[in-house]
Formats: sequence, C-alpha cells, structure tokens
Amino acid sequence: MNQLLEILDPKNIIFDFKASTKEDAIRKMISHMVTTQTLEAIHEEETVSSLMNREKSMSTGIGSGVAIPHCSVHYVNELKCAMAISPGGIDFDALDHGLVQIFIMLIVPKNKFQDHIKTLALIAKTLNIPEEREKLIKAKNFEEIQKAFLSKS
Repeated sequence: MNQLLEILDPKNIIFDFKASTKEDAIRKMISHMVTTQTLEAIHEEETVSSLMNREKSMSTGIGSGVAIPHCSVHYVNELKCAMAISPGGIDFDALDHGLVQIFIMLIVPKNKFQDHIKTLALIAKTLNIPEEREKLIKAKNFEEIQKAFLSKS
C-alpha cells in the first residue's frame, strides 16, 4: 500500500473528521484541499459538482466503513489526493448502508483516469482488511498512518 503513501500528502489528511451529509463531507474535504493549496479555489465548486455527479451515478461508499470519492477533471495535471478519518462515522449512502469512517478522495486528470484505476482497486483491496481499517481509524497523525500501511508490506 506504499502507493497510497506516495500520493498522500500529510497536509491533506483530516483527523477526527465530522460532516452531517455526503455533500457536506465532500465540500469539507474539497475546502481543505483548497486551504492547503492542493486545489485552486477557482475550481472548488466545479470539483464539488463533479464529485456529486459521480455519487449520483453510484455511491463511492464501497462498504465496510470506506468511501473513495473520485472524479476526473480537466484542470488538474496530476492526481490530487486527500484522506479524512471519522471515528464516529458519517452517513455516505454506502453500498452496505453502514457509516463511513475512512474517506480517500481522488481528483484525477481527465486524460489520465485509466492510469489510476489500479490505484482505486489497490485502495479498495487494502481497506477491505478489517485490521488495516482499524489501524487507520485509530491513527492520530501521519506517522501512525505510515505505520499502518507499512506494517502490511
């Protein structure tokens, strides 16, 4: 799972994440990416809209407390990633109807989406392991996230 560590910037991890709805969760994660200058403010609403449109086609709440909201857009040149951890869980209309505790958001360049299908699959596969999810949910800093992922390698 080192691949996720390679694309995840510590400044884009939100610990003790709280949101009231799916849209609120997406808005807060995107707002955080704007605050950390990972995403330009001019694209904030368009990105939220793109993510919400993706959610309308099928929830990215894949079950087991995990959601991987993602979209492809023309105004980024490289993959943008953020992670949010909500120990209490948020209703995200997950496929298993459970609350989501781990969010990994991917904003992908339009012309490179196929390149990142493997990344999506790898994230889903790793976070399908209950012990790995528990380590992440309990993490309080980036070092603990690194240990959680590297202990699997």
